[in-house]
Amino acid sequence: MISWLQCERINFKITEGERDNMKIIRPSSLYEYADWYLRRDAQKGDSRSIPDDPDEQVRIMYERHEGKMRDWFTSTASWHIVGLDAVGELSNLIFLESKWTKEEKLVVPNGVNYRLLGRVTENAINVGYLARPSAHRHKVYYESLAEGSLQLEGENRIAICSMEECEGRRNPAAQYYLLDGVGRSLPYLILMHEGKHEYRPVEAFLAERCANSAINGRLRVDSSG
Repeated sequence: MISWLQCERINFKITEGERDNMKIIRPSSLYEYADWYLRRDAQKGDSRSIPDDPDEQVRIMYERHEGKMRDWFTSTASWHIVGLDAVGELSNLIFLESKWTKEEKLVVPNGVNYRLLGRVTENAINVGYLARPSAHRHKVYYESLAEGSLQLEGENRIAICSMEECEGRRNPAAQYYLLDGVGRSLPYLILMHEGKHEYRPVEAFLAERCANSAINGRLRVDSSG
């Protein structure tokens, strides 16, 4: 069995009280996120029309993709495109807890920090998740990431947001929830855990709940260009 906390190939850092210092790439908005998500979904086979009006796109997101939205997105959210430059910033994201993630033994509610992506990665490897027929789509991502044809940036970036209070109680090492990109992020960390891929910074939408924290204290501006 692979020991996540003693993994030598990848530093899945879990330190309660230590927060991320993500790099700001540029400002973003709920409108940009909604348009990006709907167009990605269309590429994956959703044939429903996408309106041009940004407000209508946001309305459709709440209607069709409620799980990818939060009530506070339209009121107290600050939006940025950020870079997750350190593997710990990715592995400390809160993973989806649902019927299927528990049935697949990806999420196992057995102590603190059980929903962190790093923990889920260990679980996935230990149960041979990618070899299952049910993981076919994630295996395709795994192969594309391995050969370099898929990179987690631009149109293939992920999306994260401030976690809810109930999520943080049992996952104190986390700050953000993995809103979109479960199928890309998990194979990415599996590849690194296997020693088949070096970590390359991951690009993400970040929706920060401003009422909960001072965003500028944890984000650093990219002054490289």
